[in-house]
Amino acid sequence: MRRTRERRRGETRRQLRTAANDLNPIDLFTRWKAILPRREPRDLIAPSEPAGDLVREDLGSAGTPTADVAPVEDEYSHGLEVSLVLPVRDGEAFIAASLAEVGRTLDALARPYELIVVSDGSRDRTVEAAEKLAHPAVRVFHYPQHQGKGFAISLGLAQARGRLVGWLDSDLDIRPEFVTRAVAEFDRGGADAVIGSKRHPDSEVAYPRIRRVYSWGFQMLVRALFRLDVRDTQVGAKLFRREMVDTVLPLLLIKRYAFDVEVLAVGATFGFDRVRELPVRLDYRFTGSGINTPEVRHMLVDTLAIAYRIHLRRWYARRFAAAQRERAERSAHESAQERVRAARR
Repeated sequence: MRRTRERRRGETRRQLRTAANDLNPIDLFTRWKAILPRREPRDLIAPSEPAGDLVREDLGSAGTPTADVAPVEDEYSHGLEVSLVLPVRDGEAFIAASLAEVGRTLDALARPYELIVVSDGSRDRTVEAAEKLAHPAVRVFHYPQHQGKGFAISLGLAQARGRLVGWLDSDLDIRPEFVTRAVAEFDRGGADAVIGSKRHPDSEVAYPRIRRVYSWGFQMLVRALFRLDVRDTQVGAKLFRREMVDTVLPLLLIKRYAFDVEVLAVGATFGFDRVRELPVRLDYRFTGSGINTPEVRHMLVDTLAIAYRIHLRRWYARRFAAAQRERAERSAHESAQERVRAARR
């Protein structure tokens, strides 16, 4: 009997790990009850803005949240030019100042924009600090358990409504002027993505030597594995054409450090390979976003897994094709139902 119970527990753990690995961050969020342990959550979305059709909050009797999180259907109806996601965890000390500085910088664009703050399981008063700013362009989301930076960015991207969509590290290691220069690059035309690069000749980088070594070695691996003509994939400052994000986002699996690589590599697989690099001014502040040896190991494993799914299994292409088939079948079914209702009338 004891062996049977232990075997069942082991099987359950394996199923949870498999589910977490096979779901992309948005799917994982919508299937929260199946993946995360039961505990009392905080708000899924900050009360400063009604959830509307973006997130449906449903705590249920067990106190376990479920939510429908999907890209906004009419992404251009709001007339927004730029949507910028700022992922944050335990950022009470700096998030308000960061939002104010980013807001002042984007105001200079004289174009409509939105700032999407996603609290990745923050245990302090990060959400309250972001809301207290009361900036009209700021939207704040929160979920109760730490899932990783990639997960937070994915959730924010799914809610973005702008023509250009991207993210910026909320501690502002990278100065927000990057965004205005990136928008100027898109205005020149011919770019699918504009990313910051520490290895750009004009970059001003105050960076620990050990991280320089890690960065150089990792980028050599990325160039060997993927069709990416870039010198640096890991800077937390990126802006993309809306079409690229809409294509890539439903396919993503990585939830932590190799998320940036997956976005760029999968985008290149589908033809979004016109990537421009901009110099950055990097003031590394050690606010908890550092990389230790186990995390480096996990990032390498995730990167190799991305290469395996792209080159050997063709997993992303098959998943994209399956999604298109499902969409076509759903559309055909809805059309058939509409014809039946019309005939009855």
